[in-house]
Amino acid sequence: MTTEIIDTLEAERTNLDLHVDLCATRYAQLINKFDDVETRFVKIETMLIEIKDSISSNKSDNTEKYLKWGGATIFVLTTTLIGLVTHLLFK
Repeated sequence: MTTEIIDTLEAERTNLDLHVDLCATRYAQLINKFDDVETRFVKIETMLIEIKDSISSNKSDNTEKYLKWGGATIFVLTTTLIGLVTHLLFK
């Protein structure tokens, strides 16, 4: 430890007012750090919600695309099958 810290600790042991003042300062610093951490968590939470919403939106868009392509493919295959059957029956 540095001599400044040692001197402060020694003075704090003998002077209650100094101890109370230093504790109040330390407590205020802790509160500020917790506030900073809370702010960061709120930002992270907001970003995670945005990511979740984006993923959900993309899934919905992809599902819609797959259904359209699937429907079109089934339509083309059915039409082709009907055309082939009609051709073979009336040949």
